[in-house]
Amino acid sequence: MKKILLIILAVIFILLAAVIIIPVVFKGKIIEKVKTEANKNVNAKISFNNDITLSLIKNFPNFTVGLKDLCVSGINEFEGDTLLSLKEFSATLDIMSVIKGEKIKIRSILLDHPNIHAIVLKDGKTNWDITKPSTDSTKPTTDTGSTKFNIALKKFEIRNATIIYDDKSSGMYANIQNLTHTLTGDFSTDEFLLKTLTEIDAVTFKMGAVTYLSKVKTSLKMDMDANMKEMKFTFKENEFSLNELVMSFDGNFAMKDSSYLMDIKYAIKKSDFRNFLSLIPAIYSKDFKDLQSSGKLGFDGFAKGTYNSKQLPSFALNLMVENGMFKYPALPTPVNNVQIKLAVTNPDGNIDHTKIDLSKMHFEIAGDPFDAKLVATNPVKDPEVDASLVGKLNLDNITKIVPLENGMVVSGLITSDFQAKARVKDVEDKNFDNVKAAGNIHVQNMNFKSKDLPQGMNLKTMTLSFTPKIVTLSGFDAKISNSDMKMDGQLENFIPYFFGKGTLKGSLDFRSTLLDANQFMSKDTVKTANKQADTSSMDAPEIPANIDFTLKCSIGKILYTNMDISEFKGGVHVGEQKLSFNNVAFNTLGSAMNLDGYYETTNPRKPSVNMNIGIEHLDFQKAFVTFNTVKKIAPIAENMRGTFSLKMKMTTQMDKKMNVNYDQLFAQGNVNIPHAQLKDVKAINSIADAVKYDKLKDPAINNVKIDFKVEKGRVYTQPFDMDLAGQKVSLSGSTGFDQTIDYTGKIAVPRAALGAANSAVNGLMDQLNKQGGTKIKLSDVLNLNLKIAGTFNKPVVSTNMSDVVKNETSSMKDQAQKELEAKAKAEADRLKKEAEDRAKSEVDKAKKQAEDRAKQEADKAKNQAADEAKKKLKGLLGK
Repeated sequence: MKKILLIILAVIFILLAAVIIIPVVFKGKIIEKVKTEANKNVNAKISFNNDITLSLIKNFPNFTVGLKDLCVSGINEFEGDTLLSLKEFSATLDIMSVIKGEKIKIRSILLDHPNIHAIVLKDGKTNWDITKPSTDSTKPTTDTGSTKFNIALKKFEIRNATIIYDDKSSGMYANIQNLTHTLTGDFSTDEFLLKTLTEIDAVTFKMGAVTYLSKVKTSLKMDMDANMKEMKFTFKENEFSLNELVMSFDGNFAMKDSSYLMDIKYAIKKSDFRNFLSLIPAIYSKDFKDLQSSGKLGFDGFAKGTYNSKQLPSFALNLMVENGMFKYPALPTPVNNVQIKLAVTNPDGNIDHTKIDLSKMHFEIAGDPFDAKLVATNPVKDPEVDASLVGKLNLDNITKIVPLENGMVVSGLITSDFQAKARVKDVEDKNFDNVKAAGNIHVQNMNFKSKDLPQGMNLKTMTLSFTPKIVTLSGFDAKISNSDMKMDGQLENFIPYFFGKGTLKGSLDFRSTLLDANQFMSKDTVKTANKQADTSSMDAPEIPANIDFTLKCSIGKILYTNMDISEFKGGVHVGEQKLSFNNVAFNTLGSAMNLDGYYETTNPRKPSVNMNIGIEHLDFQKAFVTFNTVKKIAPIAENMRGTFSLKMKMTTQMDKKMNVNYDQLFAQGNVNIPHAQLKDVKAINSIADAVKYDKLKDPAINNVKIDFKVEKGRVYTQPFDMDLAGQKVSLSGSTGFDQTIDYTGKIAVPRAALGAANSAVNGLMDQLNKQGGTKIKLSDVLNLNLKIAGTFNKPVVSTNMSDVVKNETSSMKDQAQKELEAKAKAEADRLKKEAEDRAKSEVDKAKKQAEDRAKQEADKAKNQAADEAKKKLKGLLGK
């Protein structure tokens, strides 16, 4: 028995040791395995703190798992976006329920400070669709039986959550700040009471350009009877509040397959007009408690039917205000006779059967009445609208009816007399006979200043005149701080654009003497941009898809970050999500520039640029300090003093912060450098060291023309010539954005640069001349081959100087040999000629002697013949 007891104690001890040791010993391996497998199976980057809680001791016999600093960030088109970040996640579950194979009993789940940023792109892609498709080709078996809900959750809690939903495809935007939520219920049973409490500090909701809720304090307290077998939930006691507007719900909803079945009614609990005013940000201020008000409020509605991806329930919303009035005791003027009647109805869930009927909206401020009306039907296929806006708003009275924020200023006069009745299709088809649109809206001397616009805005005048075809903008004259703007022009397709059915077209003439862009940017943004002018802490501006504007611009001066731009003239076109420049010319940084091309945001997360750029006489130092791209493409500019001119065609893609994607940058063009002084250019100075010619260090260059191409992260130059300290250099090669360099070329240097080697060659040459009586001369210039590698800051330069010296020495010996051979040949020729001359002289002498003897013999024979003849003649005569 004692032995059995010892065995049992030993087993218990081993189990306890395992409980303590196993989570510790294998923790690191578990963490790395989880990270690896998680990142393998999602199209995202997942990271978390390695300090993970894996404990059976903390809540024994329950198992607790804890995770800190979880981050799920996007890739590809969502690069740089965080889908989810979480300060802490913890879950406690009953370990015995897992071992027994019963329902898994989860005691609690906590999400602490979760931040969720859900994004839908214009093409419908979502950043939460991160699960990779399964590679398992096995067809899943179909279970036709009922699926048993085998998880029992006791408590679920969220603390201080931030949730942002940004749907660019529909224009819907929601921002929920500081959400706290608790959910409790006994999920181990099929039927139980489900209790939830949700509190939110600020809810903002926008649809298109309209903000429906702005930083509204929201709470929801809801108790429901939950039937988990049928997945049906019935409202019991509940309360939903938006600021001071409190509503209750009745009814039920159920989940079936991928649909929600609902029958819900809602209505306000208090019918005071004051409660509706709490939803208006300008009125719901710190002094709202002192507001005097009267009037009757009605607000109710319902949603009944099926909701899924293809179907909506029928619904209705009714808002009514009768004889409303409000006044702040500290302010002199009330708002009187507020009358509102709004009904939004849909009888069958077909969105095109929705009708918006604002049949009445009236109020009076200091005796000035204002009336508005809007009836809209067929909102999707063919919107039809009947609207009017008639009255006068003296903004000077705003300060008399509501307390403004510190520093806020509002004044001016808006008058409106506008009516429109039309079907969007008639406007699109240009059936203007069926369209009624007339009147105008006029603004005069409107001033506005706030903490978001501390520099203030003054709109001196503006008139919008409406006809069925066009809206004319005339007399627009505004000033924001020191920026002034004037515009005139025309707009087309206004009504379809208002309903999201078409493109707003226009042609505008924009004029300004000074446009200070810095005043619209935060100080931090300007500071960042001053350091690197082609990057910014702001997201890249998105060009709207449904605007087609042609602007003729004439701007005297533009201030942007650390750049002063003057004489900006040319055509600018906004359309097809492109900002296009047509023959735009301007002056900046002491140079003249011109642009043709576009900036486009078809994919706003990866905007692209396609530009033809011309620059005349831009200072190297200004270019290097101002443009980050210059630092990448031409780092040598930092070490140059002078100016250059440039012609370049460039295409590139950027990220959402307007940083250039240098891997995809392509450019082609030429640069002309009339004169520049180089200072501390390590590659050039290394050439001087390599050829042992110090005059090449920190040289000046003149009239250099370079053709270049930029692609795949490198700048390639065609062969070009330049004069360095009077010596001709030819180079070609490439520089990488990683600062690596790879150039080859030729350089002509004085032979005197050879130093000791040159002295040795001169000594040998003198010796040969002395010995052979020769007069050998070598070239004063040596042509060397260059190889420049390494990096821009650590160049490696090599030459063929040793080969050239050897060749020069060999050439000198060859010259001496040739000169000696030439002398020997000349002497031989002289001796030969002398011998030939002597031989010829002897021949001539002998010949002359022979001729003399022959003559003497001839004369003798002649005389003898004459004597014989005489004798014979005498003999004949004697006879």
